[in-house]
Amino acid sequence: MQKLIMTYLMLQAHLLEARDDEKGQGTLEYVGMIIVAAGIALAVLQAADAIDLGGVFTTAVNSVTGG
Repeated sequence: MQKLIMTYLMLQAHLLEARDDEKGQGTLEYVGMIIVAAGIALAVLQAADAIDLGGVFTTAVNSVTGG
């Protein structure tokens, strides 16, 4: 019985360590999903000619560099 209890406690400690290593994992997954969704939205807008990404980036670079 004592061996069983010791095994249980060792496994429980290992599971707690593994859970602590995954802190922030959910946040990282949400950020990844947001980036993918934004990329898909930009691709759809670009394909529908609703937005000119080249012009947007050119304008932004010119406003920063003063050109």
